[in-house]
Amino acid sequence: MSDRDSIDYGVVCDAIAAEQAYDIASKNSALEQCIYLFVEGKSEEQAFRILLEEGLGINFEQFGVIIANYNGIGNLKHVVRLMNKTLSHERPMIFTFDDDNPNKVPKTSHLPAYAHLFKIPQFPVVDFPNGQQGGSFEESFIPNDFIEACFETALLKGNPNIKKAEFKTFFDPKQPFYAQIVKFLQAKGLSSYAPSKVEIAVHLATSCDPIPSTYTSLAELIRQIRQKNPVQVKM
Repeated sequence: MSDRDSIDYGVVCDAIAAEQAYDIASKNSALEQCIYLFVEGKSEEQAFRILLEEGLGINFEQFGVIIANYNGIGNLKHVVRLMNKTLSHERPMIFTFDDDNPNKVPKTSHLPAYAHLFKIPQFPVVDFPNGQQGGSFEESFIPNDFIEACFETALLKGNPNIKKAEFKTFFDPKQPFYAQIVKFLQAKGLSSYAPSKVEIAVHLATSCDPIPSTYTSLAELIRQIRQKNPVQVKM
């Protein structure tokens, strides 16, 4: 009898079925024991997934990460309050926020037990008109990446008379980035002068090299949370 003839195909099929069932159970358990990643807007919602999954190896399905957009810093305190009133506060949560308005960020004493605040960018980059230093999503990237991303938007591609080199001479890396492209396009007389923030965000996420340290730190935080709260597979 050959080795092929001696294989018990019933046992093999059972093993394959058991492995598939375990994989399904693992994925379902990861979602049930999810890590909530709250982000400030639609731009971040799209860009963070690209940066974390494609760039930094955080597989959202395996890690059980659920990304949610709380639609503006003005809503952050309300989201925290609501999460505090639900069973969801027993799950790990990361609340990311732009470092441009500390008055709208909840105090750590008001956070759910398993919540983490994460500032974007991690360190101050620009000076705001009120004298405060900080930044927002765009400032978490280097200036040249931001400028390149602006000129990849449909608005700028549709206006080839607007020259990238001229904007570079206009640009001040110590001032808020997005406001500068708007002001520059207004000065150029464009009737539409606000390039899509989502387009800019996606291009930044897909083209930045290296990935900014803000996001490597965020990826490390997710790994640490999952290590401390491993998924318990429920069959």
